[in-house]
Amino acid sequence: MNRQTIGLVLILLLVIAPLTAAKPSERDILIAVTAISDATIANVAAYLNTPALNLPGSIFEKEARATLPKALELKDADLGIYRKTYQSLNKPQSNFLLSLLQSAKGPLNDVALLFLDTHEWEEGQVSLTGRVSTVWGEGVTLASLMTSVVTGGAINPIEAIVDVTAAGTRLSTDVSISGSFLLFTDQEGYFVIEPRELKVNGE
Repeated sequence: MNRQTIGLVLILLLVIAPLTAAKPSERDILIAVTAISDATIANVAAYLNTPALNLPGSIFEKEARATLPKALELKDADLGIYRKTYQSLNKPQSNFLLSLLQSAKGPLNDVALLFLDTHEWEEGQVSLTGRVSTVWGEGVTLASLMTSVVTGGAINPIEAIVDVTAAGTRLSTDVSISGSFLLFTDQEGYFVIEPRELKVNGE
């Protein structure tokens, strides 16, 4: 095979490769959206810990004098490691007072762990890289949000604007998700994460 033929073959391969790249299945998309939802609530819960909990692969961005972060940067943030982190914080306490103190330290920890446990994340299954920007709502501060959570009051919609890629063994191919989620408590007091206007791989 001469050089000209080899060059032509290489060009054809470069053209064909994007066309034959694996597209995410409906299952892949569902897993990616679920992972991003769980990561969002896990990081909101982490920030409400006293002191704030640093989840591996997660970095908060906060403006000067602001009490709540404006964004979250994710880099290889593993949902299985998130789950292990929250499980380590949720050890049964020997008496009611210690249990109460544990709850006050992280008022949304149980909610975060419930989501992570329900979806049975294991290390290596899904990791996330990208950015989540947060719109907390007019007049919302860390103190007012903490008060609502601790007293069982309603949490008004918090918008999370995401541009995140999911990868891992639970997926057949990487999946990029952009769009937004709303986080809030419903009329019955249950915590809800509602996906909105999501795009998959830019489509």
